Formats: sequence, C-alpha cells, structure tokens
Amino acid sequence: MYQTFSGNGRRPRQVNLSGKSSNPFASSINSGAQQAVASAQQDRILRQQRRERIQASSRIQRTWRGHQSRRRTFGLWRDIWDRKEEQENGAYPTEEQSLQQLRRLLLFYNPGHESKDVERLIWYGTRQSTTQIALGPESPWPAAYRSLQAACLAALKVSRDNDSDRTLLCILAYAAQHVRFTGADALEYYLTLTGLLEKNLPLDPLQGAILAPLEGSGDAYAGLSILLSRPLDTEMLSLLKSSIDALELSRALLGAVSLDKMDVHARLWLLGNMIYVTGRSSDVKFTSIIARLLGSLADDVDFEGQPIKVDNSIFGREIADLTTGIPLNTYLHENISALVDQQSVRNLIVNESTKGDGSFAQVLASYALTLLRCFPRKADDIRMWLYRGPSSSTGVPATQYLWSIAKDSGVFTSIATTTKNVMPLLKSTSPAANLKDDWTVILVFMELYTFILKILDDEEFMGSNADGKQKNPVAVSDIVSLVTFLKNLGFTLYFNADELNETGSTSALDVAKHGLGHHFRNSRPSVVVQVDIKPLVVASIPGLTIVYLKGLVTGLLRALYERDSRRQFLPKDHWLMTDRFDMQSFIPGVVSEEEKRHMVQEQEDNEDNGDSDDDSDLFDDHANNGRPHDSRARALRNQDARERAQRKASRKRYLESVAPRLEILQNMPFFIPFNMRVQIFRQFVTLDQEKRRNGFVDPDMWRQSMLMQTPIGTAPQDMLAKHHATIKREQEFQDAYHSFYDLGAALKEPIMITFVDAFGMPEAGIDGGGVTKEFLTSVITQAFNQTSETAEKYFVENDKHLLYPNPVAMEEINLRFSQQVGANPRGSAEAPTTAREMQRELLKQYDFLGRVIGKCLYEGILMDVTFAGFFLKKWALTGGTGSASMESGYRASINDLRELDEDLYRGLLALKNAENAEDVGVVFAVDDTVGPPGKQRVIQTELIDRGADIAVTNENRLAYINYLSRYKLQRQSWRQTNAFLRGLSMMIQPSWLSMFNQTELQTLIGGASAGIDVEDLRRNTAYGGTYVIGDDGLEHPSVQMFWRVMHDIADEDRRKVLKFVTSTPRGPLLGFSHLKPLFSIRDSGSDENRFPTTSTCVNLLKLPVYKSESTLRAKLLAAINSGAGFDLS
Repeated sequence: MYQTFSGNGRRPRQVNLSGKSSNPFASSINSGAQQAVASAQQDRILRQQRRERIQASSRIQRTWRGHQSRRRTFGLWRDIWDRKEEQENGAYPTEEQSLQQLRRLLLFYNPGHESKDVERLIWYGTRQSTTQIALGPESPWPAAYRSLQAACLAALKVSRDNDSDRTLLCILAYAAQHVRFTGADALEYYLTLTGLLEKNLPLDPLQGAILAPLEGSGDAYAGLSILLSRPLDTEMLSLLKSSIDALELSRALLGAVSLDKMDVHARLWLLGNMIYVTGRSSDVKFTSIIARLLGSLADDVDFEGQPIKVDNSIFGREIADLTTGIPLNTYLHENISALVDQQSVRNLIVNESTKGDGSFAQVLASYALTLLRCFPRKADDIRMWLYRGPSSSTGVPATQYLWSIAKDSGVFTSIATTTKNVMPLLKSTSPAANLKDDWTVILVFMELYTFILKILDDEEFMGSNADGKQKNPVAVSDIVSLVTFLKNLGFTLYFNADELNETGSTSALDVAKHGLGHHFRNSRPSVVVQVDIKPLVVASIPGLTIVYLKGLVTGLLRALYERDSRRQFLPKDHWLMTDRFDMQSFIPGVVSEEEKRHMVQEQEDNEDNGDSDDDSDLFDDHANNGRPHDSRARALRNQDARERAQRKASRKRYLESVAPRLEILQNMPFFIPFNMRVQIFRQFVTLDQEKRRNGFVDPDMWRQSMLMQTPIGTAPQDMLAKHHATIKREQEFQDAYHSFYDLGAALKEPIMITFVDAFGMPEAGIDGGGVTKEFLTSVITQAFNQTSETAEKYFVENDKHLLYPNPVAMEEINLRFSQQVGANPRGSAEAPTTAREMQRELLKQYDFLGRVIGKCLYEGILMDVTFAGFFLKKWALTGGTGSASMESGYRASINDLRELDEDLYRGLLALKNAENAEDVGVVFAVDDTVGPPGKQRVIQTELIDRGADIAVTNENRLAYINYLSRYKLQRQSWRQTNAFLRGLSMMIQPSWLSMFNQTELQTLIGGASAGIDVEDLRRNTAYGGTYVIGDDGLEHPSVQMFWRVMHDIADEDRRKVLKFVTSTPRGPLLGFSHLKPLFSIRDSGSDENRFPTTSTCVNLLKLPVYKSESTLRAKLLAAINSGAGFDLS
C-alpha cells in the first residue's frame, strides 16, 4: 500500500530524547576524551621505548668495551705467560713459581674460544708432573690440583686432537691422584668422563683417569655409579674388575645412589656392571644395594626370559625406548642370574650373621624377598638354601632367627592384639623405616615357614624328633600367637577388600567386555563396574601388594590349619571368628553376594575366551639369533600380555570388593562353623537349580514346564529324551557314559532311568527320583570297583582303602596298545586304534566320572566311597575366581605321601634323617611297574634332567624328597586328575568346594562320621501300609520293637542297617530331615520267617510284622549282614 503525497517534500522532524545518536556513523559524544587518553598512553610507551633503547645501547657499549678490555688484558697475560714459559723448560725450579704460573693460566684460560689455551695447559701439565711438590696440611696444592683437574675436564670437552686428548688424560690422572674427592666431586668428575666416552678417547690414558681418584679417597667411589650406569665394553669392565675395591664401592653406592633419580635403564646397567666388577661380594652393604636395585627393577625387567646374544652398546640402544618388559642380553643375564646360586645365598648368611641385633635380619629379609620376587621359577631353591644355611656363627637356622626378630616386632605385636590395628598399618602411605623393616622380616619368615611346612613331617613339626634334626623352627607354644596374627591379618585383607583396593584413574566399563565368570548362563541386566583398580602397596615396599600379601597369608594359614586338623595342637574353636560377623544375617548375606557376583561373572565370558585364544601366540616365541628387533618384538608382546593380565587382576579385585563374606568362605573357610558352611553350600545349589530350571526345583514340575515351552530349535520332547537313558544291569557305568556324556553341564537337570535286565526286559518301577539315586550309586559302585579283574581301574586304593586316580592309567594304555599291535600286525582288519585315541577316550571317562560325583553332590545323594585326603585337597584348591593367588592349585608335600604309600613315606623319612644319604643308594629317578601279573613292565622316569646319573646326597636329599613327592602326587596322575576335576567343576562350581578342607569334603560326600542318632532318624521316618500312624498318634508295635532294637544294637550294626536301606552307612550332615527321600518303613506281610528287605532307591525298609523283639533282632541282623540287594517289589 502506498502513502498519499501531501504536497510537502520536507522530511518530518524527529526528536530523540534518549541522549544517544541515532547515526551509527557519527562520532561518540565522549570520543574526544577517549582519543586524548589513548594518545597520551601511546606517547608514554614511545618515550619508554626510546629510554630503553638508549639504556640498552649503553649496556651493549659497556659490555663491548669490557669484552675488548678483557681480550686485551687476557692477551697481555697470555703474552706474559708465554714469555715466562719460553725462558724455561722441564720441571719448575720452585713450587712457588709453578703455583704462580697455574694461577696466571687460570686467569685467562678459555678452551672454548682460544684453542691455544689447551696447548698452554698441556705445556704446564707436562712440566708440573715432573716438579717435586710437598703436600702438607696447610699446602695450597690440593686446591690447585682441583683447579687443574677442572681445566683438564673443560679442555677434553672441546678438544678434537687425539694426541692432545691422550696428554690431557694423563695430566688429569696426575691431578686426580692429588685431590681429596667428596661424593659430590666424584659424581661431577665421572659425569664428565662418562660424557666423553662417545668421543672414542684413547683407552689407556682414559682408564688411568678413571682409576686415579680411587687411589686416595673412598668417597670417590660414589662417582663410579655414573660410569657403571651405562653399557661398557669388555676391556673397560675387565679393568674396573681388577682395580676397584668392592667393599669401598658398595659402601659409597649405598649412601650416594638415589634410585628415584635414575631411569630404569641406568639402574639395570648399574646392577649388572656392579655384580661383574665386584665378583658377587657377600658383604652386607653389597647385599643391601643389590636388593634395592633388584627391587626397583622387578616390575620392569624380565629376569628369567631368554637372553639376547648382542653386545652391550647395541643392546643399550635397542632397549632405550622400552620402559617395561625389558629383556636381558647375555652379559646382564649371566651376571644377574649368578646371584641365584646356593653359594651366594648361603655365604651371605654365614658371613654377616655375627651381629646379635636385628640389623642383619632386615638386610637378609630384604635381599631374600627381592630374590623371590625377581626369580619366581627358582623360589623353592632360594627358600631351600635359606632353610639349610645357618644365619649366625652359632648355627641358628634362618627361619628360627627371623622368627625371633619377627615375633617381637611392633607390627606383629600390634596385629596379634586386635584386628582394629591392621588397617592403619596396611594403608600407611609414609611408614617409618622401622615399620618397613618389620614388614620385610615378617614376610620373609612367612615365605620360608610356608616352604618348611611342606618338608617337615608331623613328628618334626611337633618338636618330638629324637635326634634333634630339622625341628620346627617355631615352637608349638608360639603357634598360637602366630595363628592369631595370621587370622587377624587375613580376616582384614578379605573382609575390608573394598577399602584396600585403591582406585586409580577409573573408567566405567561394561563387564560384558571384561569378564571372569563362566558357570552361570542366565541373562541379567548389564552391570557396570569400575575396573581400573590399582592394588595397594603395603608400607611402600616395592612389590608388596595386597594381592601378594593375601596369597602369602592364606597359604600359611591353610598349611597350619591342615596340620591342626590332622593332629590337633590348638585350643578348640581357636580358628573360628564368628564374633566378627552378624551370624543371624550371614547366610542371607553370602547368598546375596553370590547372586551379585554371578551378575558380574556371567557377562564376562567373551573377553576371557578371546584372551585364551591369543595367549598361545604371545608365548610362541622362538629363540632369536641375537637380532635386536627380535628382542624388541618379544618385549612388546610380553608387555601386551602383562597389560591384559593386569586388567583381569583389576576386575578380580573388584569382585573381591563386592563379596567379602564369600571371599572369606572360599579362602579361609575355617573362620565359619562347618554346619553353617554346609547350609550355605545347599543354598548355592538351590539357587543354581532355580536359575537353570526356570524356577522349578522339583523334577516333575521342571519337566512339565519344559513341555509347556514354545519350541525354539529343538523340540521340548527331544530335549527331555536326552535326559532319559536305558541302563543295563552290570554295565551301568558304560551305559551311563554313552547316554549322558554329551549332555555336559546339562546333567545338572533331572534325569530319568529305565533299568533293563540281562535279557533286555525293563524292570518294574517308575523313576520318581529313587531310581535315579539307585542308578548313580550303582554307577559309582561299578566305577570304583576294586575286585573286578576285567573292569577298567579308574581309581586304585591304598592300604587303608582310600581311593585316588590310577597313576599309571596312561602307561597301562600304552602297554595294552603295544600288545594289541603285536597281536594284530599293521594292515590287519582288526588293527587297534592309536594309543592317543585310547588315552583320550579314557580321559573322557574320567571327566564323566567327575560329573557323576558332582551330580550326587548337587542332588544331595550320599555316596559310600572314601577318597584319599591328598586327592580331596585338590578339589578344594583347584579353581574358583575367589582363590588366593598363591593357592590356586595343589602343592605336594611329604605328609601327603602317607596317604598314597605308607612304606614310601617311611622310607623318605629314613632317608631324610640318615647319617649318610649316599649309603641308601638312590638316584633322582623312579621306577613304576605297569601291567597285569606276568606281563608287567618297569618304566623309569627321571625326576630331573639326567637324574638317573645323579646320586642322592646329604646336600640334595631334601630336593629329592620334594621332587619325588611332586612326581608321585602331581605329575604322574595330572591328566587323570585334571579330567576328573574338569567334569566335577561342570556340576559343582570350584569356589563352592573351596569352602571345605579334605576331611570336610569327605563328610560332604559320604555323610557324617559321628554315631547314628536313632531318635533323629525316628523323628524323620515316614510309614506306609499297615505301619501308618493312626489317629491315636501311636506307632505300630512292630515299629516300636524296631526302634528298641535300633537303640540296643551297636553303632556299627546301626550303620549296617542304614547302609542296608539307603546304600550308605552315614547319615546326612544336617540330620535325617535332609535325607532324600526320607527314611521309610512299610510292612511286607505277616510271615515271620521272611527277612526284612529294602528298596534302596527310595530309602524304604520292608519290615514284616514280627511279634517278638528277639525274632526281629535276629532277622534284621541276618539281613544286614547278608549283603541283600536292590528290590522294587
């Protein structure tokens, strides 16, 4: 729309009352004042700059005039000095003239700008070295020689002439011989010389200059740390080795070297070079500095890896960029490995133990702890040498000496008093020196004592050995305080894990990517955890992490508990720590922790599987040919493996933090009463059953729920069919193996059994659970049968009829295979399968047998089978993410041999105590007899390399006993044992078994060994038929007679009755209310000539209606002693 023209062309006037200009291009009202201020400021800046330029030019002029003046003056002084020197030659006529010329020379000496000053210094030094000088207390010459020394070092930095360098080095050596060095002077001196090594200086005079300061001053040795902290050539090393004083070097380095200021490479070269040049001195100062250096390198250097064949200079350049996983070259490996030999360790103990205080104990402990940390593969050898070597001239054993210091230490006393004192000692970030020393002594004592317990027999442990040899270094009366200390420390380490696991730079990661668990598969919501967790270092001692301390305490405490369980020496209930828990809520708390742990574990399988696939590549490292890039690549691979292991350890520490009660149960179960642990075990099983069976624990309800499910892949009927088997009598194990092996862990679900007779006809009865029990007990009976001549001997028994895996099962297969090959030549249609295939099949049967045992434990079915204690110990110590790092596997000891072979055990005791072990005439080899009578073959196995040629002596007999125990108890049957335990772990999570020791596990398997509680059995008995209790609540007269007979007969006969009915002579751990099915009695007619019969599958006693108590007693005793079998009538 357009406005209408009004006839006026002038724009209307606008009045702006705001005070602001509406023209954006107009200047501001205040622009004039601002302009003036800015202009004045700029003028001041310009004037200041002009003044500064004038002042600067004045300074430049002044400096230039000074420089010119000094040049003229120095030139004048040089002319005077030159004229003075031109007049004379040879030695200076007087000391005063020589000193005056040196002072004049130093006035203008500037080798960096005036090259002829170096020539003047050489001229002066040559004359001075021939001048006779008297060095008195007030003489000015020590200071003069120090100045001459500094002038030579300055000249060497800029000189490029080999002839001049040679002369300068000679003058330097001359001056250094007359200088009294301090530690600081020596560091500066050798720092300069070390920097000159790259210049290829003449070797002879350089060596003279290096050695010169050492002749007059022990403090000069401190500077050698600079030289020794770099790769040196062979000639230089040989010179140093032949010239230096090892004791002076050790003393100086101990006080002067600051490891914090040295990088890892400098520390590594210092360690290797020092060992070489000192010849592995046994002086305590040498030991101290070596311990410090080794400890500082333990986390960064691979001391036990394959050495690289390359010289020092090249190797030094190749590892310059590596900061962890650093390998060793041949030179470093030979020298550092030389620390770990018997002579070195025992010499340390012999030579430095004459002091009566604890100072040597701390040095010995620090050194031993460092060796154990850096050389884990030789740890047992180190412990053995320390055990055998005397710690003082009086011959006190090292362990006893360390114990005497440890038990009086402040740390030990404080922790043994109460658990409240533990946390401050563990978490102290800046501990006092005595606190660190106390911890070090205690730790080494624990290391040695744990080892000694493996080789001490029970008589020696109790201190009752008549000949007084190798007794327990800790008196039995002191064991009480030691156990109290370990209990308080161990409890805090596990129960307060969340406080002790320090979190570093944490990042939230989904545990689906970082997993540990592998037993529970049901889906759960994602759990996010903090996994970047750094282990706490105790008392700032390098390598002493909470993880290490926890494993050490756990191992020693378990070893002492095992001794006490076998032969009690501690007060009753001394092991319990129930006062530290709220026992009312303990079981619900443990179950809650188990569920929480499963929620984390079940999401972590993927990464574990990925890591295991990669491990073989990481360690498939062929021996290199001295090529540096090979060592670098290997170091990088090792570093990658180490980082992944650290991530797993961090996640493990997180799991420890969220389940402290569970950690205590799995690692120190003796803190909790046995019956409560059994209840927890059954709770865990029930929890697992609910998860696996969709919430239906009852077998029939589970089957119905399976049939109601919508088919996904396999039809429900087909899935249930896999859990059904037809079993033929007399071949239960083989039929079970072929029917159920492929189920794997699904054997946990209910199974159905149909028995058939020898003619293939099904037996009467429906499997409502009782037939399953009969089936499992029949399988076990057949598999462990020791009387059959035809059945496979999966297990053998000792003289006490305790079972363990047949140790020669694999060798018997090899023998059987060779006999079959002889009977069926190659090419025959009946040629046997390969021995490897036969062994693989046998191991699968061991695996299945482990599952059957696990199935019985899972279902709460008691078994009439007794295993050897050493074999059961492997169940408790094999696996479970909660196991302490040092207790993740079984460790053989001489005491376990007693349960394997009593005669062998006694023979080894005789060998250990013999005056001369060589008279026994044994070598480091063992003979095993394989095969049936008449076809036996002797197989010899060497315990060590070329063991058949090495005789057992007094020096090595302990090692022989250790090797033989390990062979008999571990190596010989490891494949059979591993297969069995693998199958067992499919059914029962290993961490559950770790809640029990071997004796308790046997009780869990076969029931309580205590006498039969008749009244408890009576309260939990069901009656049927005529014997059903009526409205009056009274039992039938025959039933009343039965219970009177049960009260009257001996406990042995009661056990026979129980076995007659239930197939096991022992009752359930938690009482007969937990017997499944319940003990039952029903009538079987009124014919008093009939004997009682049973249906063991349903725990049913069929008792005829007897009218007299004497008849009932006679018939019952006859029946239980007749060995009557299974009856489903």
